[in-house]
Amino acid sequence: MATSSTATAKPSKWRVFRLRCDHYDRKSERWLLLTFYALIILTIAIEVFRRFVLNYSSPWGEELARFSFIYLAWLAAASAVKDRAHIRIDVLVNLGGPRTKRLAWWFSDIATLVFAIWALWLSMHPILTSINFGSITPGLRLSQAVFLAAVPVGFTLVVVRVVQGMLGDIRRMRRGEPPFDGQKLFD
Repeated sequence: MATSSTATAKPSKWRVFRLRCDHYDRKSERWLLLTFYALIILTIAIEVFRRFVLNYSSPWGEELARFSFIYLAWLAAASAVKDRAHIRIDVLVNLGGPRTKRLAWWFSDIATLVFAIWALWLSMHPILTSINFGSITPGLRLSQAVFLAAVPVGFTLVVVRVVQGMLGDIRRMRRGEPPFDGQKLFD
């Protein structure tokens, strides 16, 4: 009786490492989004209870909810860029073939990358000014630079996500696959 050896090729160490990093990257992003969202909900619930039941509100509650929302928004923006789920009008792109889509995505990615790097550079000045003058928030009594850092952190993540998308497009192009169209929020 003959046996057939249909052994599958073992994935390279680089591929295993990349898949593991992608897994942890996605999980950490989701957990951070969930954490900031839960922090907003919990803080607002506590403040509503304190204000309407105890007739007292804290000076830090509104600030914590506001700054959590800012970090949540920037993390969500980077996540939308990674999934290509950001707002776009792609009627003309869908009329063309894979080559038109690929060119449109490259143009979009390069424009997003240039904008994100420019905005990242511009967002550093307020942080440095805050650090130089030692400004603190009135309610939490923390350095305002911690909260101003949400903008450059967000744009850094956007830059990383755009580069990841571009590298993924290169891999798909080498395999002869069409470009990733992204996740649709609505049909």
